[in-house]
Amino acid sequence: MCLHQDPLTRDTASAIANCARRLNLEFELVNEQLGVPSIVNGLLCNRRLCPFCEWRRTRTWRARLLKGLEAYHIEQNKSSAIFLTLTVRNCQIYELRHTIKQMHLAFKRLTLIRGFPGRAWFRRTEVTVNKGLRLGSPLLGSSLHPHIHALLLVRPSYWSRDYWTQLKWQQEWQMAARLDYTPIIDIRKAKSKPGVTQRDINIAPILEAAKYTTKATDLLGLGELLPAFNSEMKHLRLYGVSGKLRQYIKTREPEPEELFDSSLIDTKVQKFSAVASWFDSIQEYQFTL
Repeated sequence: MCLHQDPLTRDTASAIANCARRLNLEFELVNEQLGVPSIVNGLLCNRRLCPFCEWRRTRTWRARLLKGLEAYHIEQNKSSAIFLTLTVRNCQIYELRHTIKQMHLAFKRLTLIRGFPGRAWFRRTEVTVNKGLRLGSPLLGSSLHPHIHALLLVRPSYWSRDYWTQLKWQQEWQMAARLDYTPIIDIRKAKSKPGVTQRDINIAPILEAAKYTTKATDLLGLGELLPAFNSEMKHLRLYGVSGKLRQYIKTREPEPEELFDSSLIDTKVQKFSAVASWFDSIQEYQFTL
């Protein structure tokens, strides 16, 4: 509704409102029952503020990363993964774009430090929103929290002679980001469930690393500030991949056709086609087989 009220975002609002209203699905027949549907076609808007398309983009990035790390693991099978979360102080909504750009520059400086442990990395920038954020609110100045989640692939020597303590990470991030305060960071070894293989240990963290850049519930909480948020976030690259991973992982933003499941469908399995149509009157999809 707020996007419709702003002349600069009416086109975006219209595109989101008409997104995914009709979807072509395919169901696999599993033990004489219909399995989970695959979305094979439909009209999607591919806008950043669209919850449906953001869900599909997240799936696309996860698929890219899983496939890319499988290939990387063949050549670098002794690498292990660590999670790194980097933060700065909360900012006003009209400082968001500048803050994120500065964080990305700081992350680049961090990776260029001599002795930086990550031989390869994947970076995702997330923005969380204070639930009390409203235009004119006294909390306006500190209600947006941009932060970086990074998956670093490190050599075995990281756990011995090349180890960085949490304090070391904190100090290096403070210098790279040129902060006059001590930032909060989190660093931990990526863990997997008992009984998985070494290959699984290396790729399992992707499911956590490639999450939503901004949750749909947070976007709804922005209310009348949503147009300003859209302007601040427009054309920002919120995902980053290191040079050593680029030969394995696509780095461009997903195209609309990549948001479908066509490449995941097993052509040897019996399938049933269906159409899902959205009805505003009942606020749900109706399926036609």
